[in-house]
Amino acid sequence: MTLQPMEELVLRVRPATEDAFQELEARDLVRRFTPTSGAIQAACGATKVDRVYATDPQFGSHMLICVGFNKSIVALAVHPDAEDFILINEGRDQKPLVLIVALHGQAEFEQRALNQELDAADIWALEMAFNDPRLSFFTMNAFTPHCEWTTAEPGPASVFYVAEPAHMGIRPVTLGNYTISVVY
Repeated sequence: MTLQPMEELVLRVRPATEDAFQELEARDLVRRFTPTSGAIQAACGATKVDRVYATDPQFGSHMLICVGFNKSIVALAVHPDAEDFILINEGRDQKPLVLIVALHGQAEFEQRALNQELDAADIWALEMAFNDPRLSFFTMNAFTPHCEWTTAEPGPASVFYVAEPAHMGIRPVTLGNYTISVVY
């Protein structure tokens, strides 16, 4: 058997352009973080969650979802594991996204509610920044009471992504005699 000479393939660097990524998507090789049609169309008072993908369980349980959020109620809840928020906006107009987050973990927060010791200072309402490398990509730790909120007026849903375990549940937080509202 004779060895064939090595043939060198020389690659020229090209810019990452819209056309280049459209070609990669057309070949089903990549998927950009662009809102799903369902998420964009989340009606006022609704949340629409579209699964972008879920991994094969043999490699570990993980999924990416695209969330269209258009609700103006505060309904704190917790997850039993971490989830990653990815706040990317491709230039589309959308309503503001406000993250409601308790400053105590679930156990302490619910105990404070039970003991009538909660105060508005125990909960933050943060207007989220999109496309900011320091503020738009973060992990919400397990058992952190939180939820999203937006204004009630008509308008396009706020769309964002969440990467999380593929089979993660959600549990409402017990507020006792408290209700929570937001002034925007």
